[in-house]
Amino acid sequence: MMGRRRFVTRMIPTTLWTGVFMRGLSRNAEAKTVEQTSFKLFTQNEAEVLAAWCNVIVSGAQQAGVAQFVDQSLSGDQASSLLLLRYLNANNMADFYRKGILGIDTESRSRFGFPFLQLTGSQRKEMIAAAVASKMQVWRDPDPNFFYFISRSDAVDVVYGTQAGFADLGIPYLAHIPPPKPW
Repeated sequence: MMGRRRFVTRMIPTTLWTGVFMRGLSRNAEAKTVEQTSFKLFTQNEAEVLAAWCNVIVSGAQQAGVAQFVDQSLSGDQASSLLLLRYLNANNMADFYRKGILGIDTESRSRFGFPFLQLTGSQRKEMIAAAVASKMQVWRDPDPNFFYFISRSDAVDVVYGTQAGFADLGIPYLAHIPPPKPW
């Protein structure tokens, strides 16, 4: 018969490894769920352009589901939207994002002859730098610098503003009421 002390000393490592393994499965399941979500407002191309743009700004934004986050927030009630743009008294938030995404592709074609999704990493970074410096050649509406500011906020929210993001940073989440979904 196994004694209590021996049982506990054998169970602790097993319990820890099981917790680590299950957390990994949970994150993979969340990632797969995010990937398989269809868009309510954006076309597939619009979502991919926005995700790629945000991923240049904040590494990991595309995998964290920034396009799904924005799409869900835009297609729901504006009063409960989690987007920064909501707090800036935007009249038509969906139109703002659609025009911004169109501006990204228009500028990309003008500068490099290719849509944004076909650009190299350095070309994408050059586009971001031009938006930050307000030095776009053809993209005017919405203001590229302002679109960068808003999309950066969305990317940061999705990557770092979740329980998983806090855990990755090693910061305790400490929510008074845990959210019902990641974002």
